[in-house]
Amino acid sequence: MKLFSGKENVLAPSKRLQRILEIHLDPQSGSRYWLEKEKVLGFSIQDQIQTEDDLWRLGPMNLNDLSVRPVEDFIPMRFLQQNRKLITAETGGATGRPKITAYFEEEFHKIFVESFIGVAMALDFSGVGRWLWIGPGGPHVIGKACNAIAKEMSGSDAFSIDFDPRWYRKLETGSVARARYLEHILSQALSVWNTQQIENVFVTPVVLEALIDRLTDSRRKKIRGIYLGGMPLKPETREKFKAAFPNAKVIMGYGNSLFGVCHSVKDLSKENGLNCYFPHHDRVIIRLISLDQTLPDSERLRRQVTVGKRGQVVFHRLDESYFLPNVMERDTAVHVEAGDEEKLFGSIWDGLADPCPLEQQQFKVEEGIY
Repeated sequence: MKLFSGKENVLAPSKRLQRILEIHLDPQSGSRYWLEKEKVLGFSIQDQIQTEDDLWRLGPMNLNDLSVRPVEDFIPMRFLQQNRKLITAETGGATGRPKITAYFEEEFHKIFVESFIGVAMALDFSGVGRWLWIGPGGPHVIGKACNAIAKEMSGSDAFSIDFDPRWYRKLETGSVARARYLEHILSQALSVWNTQQIENVFVTPVVLEALIDRLTDSRRKKIRGIYLGGMPLKPETREKFKAAFPNAKVIMGYGNSLFGVCHSVKDLSKENGLNCYFPHHDRVIIRLISLDQTLPDSERLRRQVTVGKRGQVVFHRLDESYFLPNVMERDTAVHVEAGDEEKLFGSIWDGLADPCPLEQQQFKVEEGIY
């Protein structure tokens, strides 16, 4: 097995955290958001936060701030003055108003491109040949990532389609309008797939399943690589994909626009059981916390569930561009330990398995095609 190319230069967890806090909380050159937040909290964040286990003291991240404040408030002023290259990203709006974030160009490449290519190389997913991206473009980071991956692995842009999950969510569940929009996506995808020599597909499980019966056996057998994202994959759907695309290597990631992607290091075309995902770098920490809704969120953030138990997904993003602690996700998952195989890919944290939407929540998670 080839080692993950991004494994090098991984910092000890506490050192990474301290370095990011120093950058964002520098009185002269830090980020406006965190300098303001420190005043509201009434204590020195750097004094109180020594390790990742202390991050609960900051309380849950207010995600509305990511919807209403400019990216310049979150990026340290020293980097704004340097005019470092940025990749902007917005969430899909599944839980309300979209949240906006950004990555420095080198962070984006490491998080979204290098991490995928490292796993792909180990699983003999060559990425050579034409790619088809069937998913959101525009402000959605995943489309930017797919194109960057395709260029890196094949030397060419990915073919793509018009795909707007926000418009789809405005249409009534079960309506004729929703059915027509899905048909619009499928017809665009088939137009490319049936005329071009597509060998790699980046797509959501729901859309790929809807395409299976519309593709000829010869078209499906030409597929060498499938990257699934955007939503959980049911075990029965995975088996259906194995049969429909017998020559394809299948990789799946778990993530979002705010923190990046955690990949499974297993070949899903061969594996059975739960899909497990691990961060392959030191700049994101995943936690699974208590589901006890009678406790305040600040208390639940302290209570990580044990290995094998299900908890709510929380992540901490430790980047020079953005520091986002205690982001409480809309999902639950099972807490799993990183094994030797995951550690080869630079995983220094535990991971998660079998993610699914939170059942009891104050917001409605709008699902559909992405």
